[in-house]
Amino acid sequence: MDDFSTNRYAGNTMKQEPSHSGPFVNKHPDLWFEDGNIVIMAGDFFFNVHQGVLCRHSVPLTEAIDALKGDDKYARFLEGNIVLELDDNPKDLSPFLMALYDGVSHVKHNSQDFEIVSSILRLATKYAVEHVRNDILRGMSAIWPRNLSAWEFREADATDTTGVYKPRSIYPHPILVINLAKETGANELLPSAFYDLSRCAASEIATGYLPQGSSDRSQMHVLSDECLLNALRGREHASRFLSTFVVNELEGREPSQNCTHKNDTDPFRKRICQATFEATTFEILRDVNGVVFHRSSDPLFAIMDADLMQTRTDSTRLNLLHRACEACRLEFTASVDAAREEMWHKLPLWFGITDLQSWP
Repeated sequence: MDDFSTNRYAGNTMKQEPSHSGPFVNKHPDLWFEDGNIVIMAGDFFFNVHQGVLCRHSVPLTEAIDALKGDDKYARFLEGNIVLELDDNPKDLSPFLMALYDGVSHVKHNSQDFEIVSSILRLATKYAVEHVRNDILRGMSAIWPRNLSAWEFREADATDTTGVYKPRSIYPHPILVINLAKETGANELLPSAFYDLSRCAASEIATGYLPQGSSDRSQMHVLSDECLLNALRGREHASRFLSTFVVNELEGREPSQNCTHKNDTDPFRKRICQATFEATTFEILRDVNGVVFHRSSDPLFAIMDADLMQTRTDSTRLNLLHRACEACRLEFTASVDAAREEMWHKLPLWFGITDLQSWP
């Protein structure tokens, strides 16, 4: 006997029974509504939901339901309701259906909820539920932003009170984000995700990401060959940009025309600003491997830090012996801001992201 009745008017409907004695209906605990009028089957899970909710939000699901009703001869029923079988993973389908009913305001866009975010975005894209897709992308854009100022807020949130940067404790790994963005066409997430990844060692980028606590190598998340090459090329571009900045803006930097010490008769005091920038160069190179702030290969931060060293008084880093005068410091700050904006604008080009409508 079939698991499902093929007679719309059959008096006996399928009952839940233990798996050892017959068919087993694995009803989803939160998405089996007693007043539901359509059963969705995904894998070995069953969801008794409402056709009106599905059809209100999704044209593809509406078409699938209409096609199912038009083929009554082969339709299957469970507890009197027609069954729509989908090829989705029930772990993906469950949060997606919950989003249709409850929205996504409860979803957090951190590392703990990333599987839920991924599931909703995949199926919202597949079933063309634009408002849910847009809500999810709006939340993700706070972590993978389009503009530099939002990136700075994101980085500050990942830095603890001692100045140690710990993004992996709160943000999902960028390889996960890159793969999800490519799968769902969310290309606006790619530049910042690729830049985040480029700060890892090249060997880590090539090896891939294994979720914490997992020893099963089959769970390894890797980039496609194209994305891997783009990530490594972009990493080289970013590193070269930092080197160029150090050479052009720090090494042998001339004092401002308005330098306070420009006309000083004391040779030592006359060179205070130049000596300050030379010391800054040394500090930047000294921390190129993240000795102080645990940020290896992070040109955006290194360029900003070159400016912050001129005013920093905390104990998170060795303080400069001397400070540049206000005129020289302000000119250098302007150079830093311009360089960082230029770098941010170049991220899509560096990482081979050519199908963005606009950036930033």
